[in-house]
Amino acid sequence: MTTQTLSPDVRPNLRPDMPCDVPRPVQPQRPVTSRSALPVRRALQVGVSLAVLAALLVLVLPSVTGASWESATQALASVSWWQLAGLTALWLVGLWAYSFVLAASLPGLSKGQGFVLNLVGSGVSNLAPLGGAVGVGVTWTMARQYGFTHRAIGLYTAVTGIWNILARLALPLAGLVGLLVVGAHVSGPVLVAAGAGAAVCALLVAVVVAALANDRFAARLIAVVVRSTGSIARLAGRPEPGGLEASLASQRVSAVELLKRGRGGLVVGMLAYLVLQGILMWACLAAVGSDLGWAEVTAAYACGRMLTTVVLTPGGTGFAETGTAAVLIALGGHPVVSVAGVLLFSFFTFVCEIPGGALAYLWHLRARGWRRQPLSHRTVSECAAG
Repeated sequence: MTTQTLSPDVRPNLRPDMPCDVPRPVQPQRPVTSRSALPVRRALQVGVSLAVLAALLVLVLPSVTGASWESATQALASVSWWQLAGLTALWLVGLWAYSFVLAASLPGLSKGQGFVLNLVGSGVSNLAPLGGAVGVGVTWTMARQYGFTHRAIGLYTAVTGIWNILARLALPLAGLVGLLVVGAHVSGPVLVAAGAGAAVCALLVAVVVAALANDRFAARLIAVVVRSTGSIARLAGRPEPGGLEASLASQRVSAVELLKRGRGGLVVGMLAYLVLQGILMWACLAAVGSDLGWAEVTAAYACGRMLTTVVLTPGGTGFAETGTAAVLIALGGHPVVSVAGVLLFSFFTFVCEIPGGALAYLWHLRARGWRRQPLSHRTVSECAAG
């Protein structure tokens, strides 16, 4: 049963041990505001995003790399069917590895359910700019159908988000270290930019780790976030969110406990996923004739994963391909081969996730054995938290 959030003026009238489905006072309805402008605004956002995406792929990518689409297409045509089959298998194994991260973040979730949630969420997110929020909403509904509470799903969303951020921030460090270890030839400006980016990423990783490990530092950081949120709300002419500090502190405690319990699956699953994704990029480049080593590919992969966080286009598409190809070329890769390999990699990690997400959702609909009725007889305190 879907729970209803209790407003502060209602909670004192109910006992903490009282079931949350008892009758409660009806709250006055707020005036309904017109939403006629929302479809127009959304259409404009999608239109601008598609225009930016087209400009990046059609104009910027060839201009930056010096490789035309015709030459890249010819290189892609040389990939055999058995190579495509092997690349597809490698892509699917990587997705399965990530299901261990999801299962560790949501105790009780099976690997099959995690695989489906991941693929459906990614497919939906790739359909539109800022699609990540829509993807979270879809997977949230699916997880509720598996019987998980709102609080458990919220914690799962927070933990996987934190873990993904840490992984993406750590990748540039791994790429820079790899280049230094193999003694790759890197020009001065590129090395300075890579070093500066790695230093910023290291600082951000340190902040996140300190916030999770140290109570005092976490309290100070939460206070800063609350003040900043209040200032932004006032500037926007909106009311400040109430109870944000207590909510963030509670979520942090729960996240730390979950990270301690599931650290094995989180660490092993994420490492396996990142390594398999890196191997997939290397294999895509090798399939079109690239001879770059693991260090150069790792550095380019790290750059591309960071650029996927750009929200102007779905999944950062266009930005990620241009940046990744530029790094490969700067590290000695052939322009045409580098662009073709990056496009092949994006075919699996972006394009294939859309029909793959649709097939995974059909799997979800047919797997009726996964359905569990969400806990309906919960106390008021649990309803307020979840």
